[in-house]
Amino acid sequence: MGTSDTGLLRQAGKLFRKAIYNPKIPVKTLRVHFDALLGEAILPHNMDLQTVDAGVIPADLLSPELAIGKRIILYAHGGGFISGSRKAYRSLCASLATECAARLLLPEYRLSPEYPFPTALEDLYNAYAWLLKQGNNPADIIVAGDGAGGNLALSLLHYLSDKGSPLPAAAILLSPWTDLSCEGQAFLARKHPDPIHTKEILSALALQYTWQSNFKNPQVSPIHGDFSLFPPLYIQCGSKEILLDDSKALAERARAVGIPTVLDIEDGMWHLFQAIDRLTPRAHLAVKRIGAWARSGCAGGLR
Repeated sequence: MGTSDTGLLRQAGKLFRKAIYNPKIPVKTLRVHFDALLGEAILPHNMDLQTVDAGVIPADLLSPELAIGKRIILYAHGGGFISGSRKAYRSLCASLATECAARLLLPEYRLSPEYPFPTALEDLYNAYAWLLKQGNNPADIIVAGDGAGGNLALSLLHYLSDKGSPLPAAAILLSPWTDLSCEGQAFLARKHPDPIHTKEILSALALQYTWQSNFKNPQVSPIHGDFSLFPPLYIQCGSKEILLDDSKALAERARAVGIPTVLDIEDGMWHLFQAIDRLTPRAHLAVKRIGAWARSGCAGGLR
């Protein structure tokens, strides 16, 4: 990692510190800080924004001017299950929708600790069911998410498989948190380069979402599920984050059962670097790579 990357890591840590879980700070305050960190008041001029009722929750429907065909993304935002919102994620999701040339549905799923597992997962399922009721074909749908939202996107695939429901065509996962037990090598190391998260923080967040004896449930820690029916996956993360091992383990599990999988690791970057492109142009380039994969048909997943 070069000097410039070291500086970026330091800046990222400072930006995220107020928005990261701390038992001494009220959850409502953390949510305000999270929205202030990532929220952008202005969307691209070629982006249409509608508010819709997706199941039992409100959602943003973003439609870029150059959307192609019927492709649509269902995006589960991150925030450790306790924070994150449509306001915080409109900018990133607008970039993702533009680069993928797709419409994007961003639901305001309910948060822990007020609404613990399985509320967020059920909200995401209801948003997916709403898309189908609107006439969207599963072959045109991509599920996506980051961090805890990546967990929910993967858990949704297990949930759909268990119900015998049709799965979407592909999944885009930004630094997905796949194992809430936090037992990967990065969590066990005495030192790690992540400027934002620690094992203690993530372990505390996991207990805000569900109880410890539930951590092996594939709808809670999706790494433990059956991947044989999964669609193609695009996994993107930074090399300097504690969830790197979760991404690697996910790619290994999916490839072992023949699922087309891209693992895209950006050297020197931190968790959710894609959302703070003012620090580095590599954020925008990373989203462009995702878009190229989606537009090319997601390794055969999309029609």
